[in-house]
Amino acid sequence: MDYQPLTKVGLSDAEAQIYYTVLKLGNATVKEIAKSSGFHRTNIYDVLEKLKGKGLITFYLLGKITIYKAADPENLYAYLREKQLALDSLMPDLKKLQESTTEKIEVEVFKGREGMKASWRDMIKEQKTMYGFGVRGQLREYLPDFAPQFYRDMKRHKLKYYGIYVKGEREPPHGFYTQVRYVPKEMSSPVATFIYGDKVNINIWEPMMMAIVIKSKEVAQTYRKHFKLLWDIAHHE
Repeated sequence: MDYQPLTKVGLSDAEAQIYYTVLKLGNATVKEIAKSSGFHRTNIYDVLEKLKGKGLITFYLLGKITIYKAADPENLYAYLREKQLALDSLMPDLKKLQESTTEKIEVEVFKGREGMKASWRDMIKEQKTMYGFGVRGQLREYLPDFAPQFYRDMKRHKLKYYGIYVKGEREPPHGFYTQVRYVPKEMSSPVATFIYGDKVNINIWEPMMMAIVIKSKEVAQTYRKHFKLLWDIAHHE
């Protein structure tokens, strides 16, 4: 056997060679290790320190001379177990990082009156707290027959709904929103945006009704942060 197989358990080439040399010699000085391994003495000190840190080399003093000895090879198991435990503790964060960078973003486009209704029904179906901004009463204005049905479904499912309304526009329906805050007309937007769960629903009402629904945890979190910024500067009535 030579030292090469030791590199398969996580030791560098130099660590494997020095550990193997000391194991073979039994007890050895740096001078003896250098002679047997062919390594320069200065480099050997650095490698021995790393091996001591891994619990694979011990030493003792014989007078003024330092003698190095290989620890029990069984310690390699302990070294590998430590690496396994370290990897186990890192794995959840590594998996989350992978999921966040490989997230599949789904986009659906709903057009026309029936398409817009379908996008709003999706908000009910998800059963998640809703956050809306750029709201000017568009649902009641453009879909007056559908709006009461939507409000009834929201109340029936006891869904929470926080809305940022444009001041001076059509007033929000009484008892529908969990809480409403207002922004001035200068902050009015041609679209209304709703965030619920991992989805964002962007409503475009003119010149043609269209809803763009984006399903993405990261995108939804970003929009929620934007909502919170608006919420903090909006005022109560």
